[in-house]
Amino acid sequence: MKIQYNITLKILIFSLLFLIFSCRTNKVPENSHLFTGNTYKYLDAKGKPYADELDNYVKQKPNKKIFFYVPLKLWLYDLSNAKFDSVYKDYYLVDKGQRSLKLLDSLYLKYNLDSYVGKSRWLDRFIYSKGEPPVLVDSAMANSSAKNLNQYFINRGWRKSQVIDTILTSGKKATVQYNIKLGEPMIIDTIIYDVSEEINANIYNGYLRFKNRVNPKKLKKNYTKEEILQNFYQKLSLLKKGDRLDAYLMGDEITQLDNQFKNMGYFGFNDLKDEVIFYVDTANSINHVPVTLSIKKSPYTLPSPTSASADSLQRSNDSISKDRAKAVFKKFKYEKINVTLLNNQTDDNKESIVDSSYFVNKKKFIRFENGKKVKSYIEDTVAFIINKSDGRYRDRVLADMLAIGMGKTYRLNAETETRRNIYKVNNFNLLGFNTSPEKGSDSTLISNIILMPMNKYSYEIGLEAFTSSVANFGITPNLTFTAKNLFRGAENLNVTFGGSLGNIESKKNNNRLFNASEFNTQVSLSFPRFLAPFGLRDKIPKSWGPSSAISVGYNAQFNIGLDKRSYNAGFLYNFSPTRSTNHQISLWNLQYTQFLNPDNYYNIYTTDWAGVNGMREIYFTVNPSMREEYESGKITNEQLQHIIANDPNFRTEVEQKAPQYWDQYNLLESRRYRFTQNILISSFQYSFTYDQRLKYFPPKHPFYLRAQMELAGNMLSIFNKSFKDFETSNNKVVKEIFGVPYSQFVKFDLDLRKYWNLSSKKSIDARFFMGIGLPYGNSFSMPFDRSYSVGGPNDIRAWRAFGFGPGASKLSGKNGYELIAIDNFKLLTSVEYRFPLPSNGFFGALFVDAGNIWGINNDSPYKFKFDSFYKELGIGGGWGIRWDISNFIIRFDFAYKFYNPQRDLGDRWYFKHINILQPQFNFAIGYPF
Repeated sequence: MKIQYNITLKILIFSLLFLIFSCRTNKVPENSHLFTGNTYKYLDAKGKPYADELDNYVKQKPNKKIFFYVPLKLWLYDLSNAKFDSVYKDYYLVDKGQRSLKLLDSLYLKYNLDSYVGKSRWLDRFIYSKGEPPVLVDSAMANSSAKNLNQYFINRGWRKSQVIDTILTSGKKATVQYNIKLGEPMIIDTIIYDVSEEINANIYNGYLRFKNRVNPKKLKKNYTKEEILQNFYQKLSLLKKGDRLDAYLMGDEITQLDNQFKNMGYFGFNDLKDEVIFYVDTANSINHVPVTLSIKKSPYTLPSPTSASADSLQRSNDSISKDRAKAVFKKFKYEKINVTLLNNQTDDNKESIVDSSYFVNKKKFIRFENGKKVKSYIEDTVAFIINKSDGRYRDRVLADMLAIGMGKTYRLNAETETRRNIYKVNNFNLLGFNTSPEKGSDSTLISNIILMPMNKYSYEIGLEAFTSSVANFGITPNLTFTAKNLFRGAENLNVTFGGSLGNIESKKNNNRLFNASEFNTQVSLSFPRFLAPFGLRDKIPKSWGPSSAISVGYNAQFNIGLDKRSYNAGFLYNFSPTRSTNHQISLWNLQYTQFLNPDNYYNIYTTDWAGVNGMREIYFTVNPSMREEYESGKITNEQLQHIIANDPNFRTEVEQKAPQYWDQYNLLESRRYRFTQNILISSFQYSFTYDQRLKYFPPKHPFYLRAQMELAGNMLSIFNKSFKDFETSNNKVVKEIFGVPYSQFVKFDLDLRKYWNLSSKKSIDARFFMGIGLPYGNSFSMPFDRSYSVGGPNDIRAWRAFGFGPGASKLSGKNGYELIAIDNFKLLTSVEYRFPLPSNGFFGALFVDAGNIWGINNDSPYKFKFDSFYKELGIGGGWGIRWDISNFIIRFDFAYKFYNPQRDLGDRWYFKHINILQPQFNFAIGYPF
């Protein structure tokens, strides 16, 4: 410990000296000051509203820092010789290709440094080039920044705010302090909706159509037109009575209204930003003001959806008022949709539509060749298809991607969904998607979509680093080969060969860097549609982006000594009715896992062996002859376990004298069975995901939900009479197929998350997870792959993966892999505060995690109990650093145990045992939730 503290002290001293010398000011000119940063002082506000946003509105920033506080580039600049600064400055202003020793010599002469002619001074130049001149405090920029901040607070609703800048100096350094006085905010007193009658009529008529389709008994009341309209706009509105008048929030509301009305058919709505306007009346009061939301038709007409002549907008106020009074909102419909699939990049897209194929109506599909009808069959999409791919793609493939259709009302989201479907199919490059009003019409649209086929064959080579619940670290090379459009229907065949090399804690080959390996191959065939009989394919709206996939795979693992290989196959449906919801249905999921070295179990899990062997020694004492048979090899481990478990006299004696010892023995043997039993799983899986963060307009505090259900073994149980019986070491009789028991269970997972965004960079995020697995029928325990564990970088971070549980179990291997705790029921909750650090791209976190696993069977020694489970929750917390590299998150978390259920009941609070220098370290990619 003394050596450790000495090392820590040296690191701290070195860091302190480094910080001191990093902040030198020897190149700061006279009468100038090194700018070290901005501070914000609120003079009259409770708290510091929008403090995280203010740096975006100040013009001057200090020198860049690394490790949050060290201005390394400034330090490098200071290290270079000051008398050469002018030379180097001019030298690096020249293009890299023109820099030479001759140029350097000419600059030496220019700045009267003749004695250095012919000298490269490459090291000094290199240091200068990597450095950064000191940022000097600028009073003019500070004053301008104060005005920006003042306007920002006015826009946020503090009409009488004042921001005054003050430069605070200390030696050759200076900071700028912005003194902020907000005053009284402007509060919304009432909200009035002044909307064009044709829009109001459309909204009310929509309610009437809904009312006519619903059983009158289910309607709570008959609403008036005024109530319907008021309720409609209030639900859309981000502004509420009593809120502060926030211009940014008003802007968000305008954007939301734009999209809402464009999804109701009003193409081009508010494109000129003059159809949705907020009016604020300050005549009677500046602190409590009525707000009017006006939605009126613009007098202007757009020649195209993206551009308008500047001259055409020069109109007098009188003519604008007259035109606005006459103008009305009209819904648009698609008159014509042209989908063109080019054959190559040189196609000019001028082929006659008559000589192509097209959809005439929602029922009949008619194909023309050279102006003659040659084929017709049933279809369900309305669009002109110009297929120039020489028959490589069927016409229906192009139609199936469309969420829009001829004769349908314009909807902005439908066009977005069409784009999403095109990208999801992964067969076409989208060269153009343009929708514009039909010439001479004020209510019809023409949409042109131009596609180019991707290359049929492609491959991708990847190499990734990873951490996981078991591996300390590892690398995963992989090769993926893709063949597109396998059967002319945009089907994609993917063949992946991969593997991994990792490092885990193991007594076997523990001196090797990579002591664990894995090889896998996966073949999948995906279809951009539902593969289903009885016309079910056409029952799913195309806007949902339906797809199907068939997959088979093989995996082989060689790690701590058990080693295994597994085979899998599956058939999956996937569809997303909205941006924020997703459904996955795996109609058939097959997995066969074979352990290669099951007899090696107790050589690996020596902690388990100590417990089991103790019970065996007691049994041998009572039955000496059994020891001789076991040691001579006449009785195997499996047979001995079966004999002990079925000796009623021995069990009764042990349970009377030490019942907890018998429970522990059964638990260890049950774990061994789970870890070494070959398994066959045939299951149905369904998962539903709802993520508000993916909405077009996500709420300020979004919510996430994922629910998953798996049902295994029921189809196989129908044929039980055809299967053989197999008696396990625990005296259980199960059915087996080709010598392998099949698993039968039901499993439910629920993952809930809430993100409270305090600002654009600060948030408090919480997660709750509950999972339960119920074996029945042919299974008396859950398969290892479907069991629950706790600990690790994405779980309770104060414990390593599989590090404790179930319940208050004290079974804990001190050498990592010696304990792998699993069971059938899990509770987990986490709360994390995320905030920015001074260095760009770095974020900090403070977190608390709590949870555990339990058994649910009556014979489980660590069964979940409502009246005491809270005493068995493992609680930990700590701090973390996250490095955000273009949304690629590298995470370091340092966690400590707060409450440890493995200790005696009166000694579980762990604060007095915490060693701040010995956290549980977690390295991971991405956020924990």
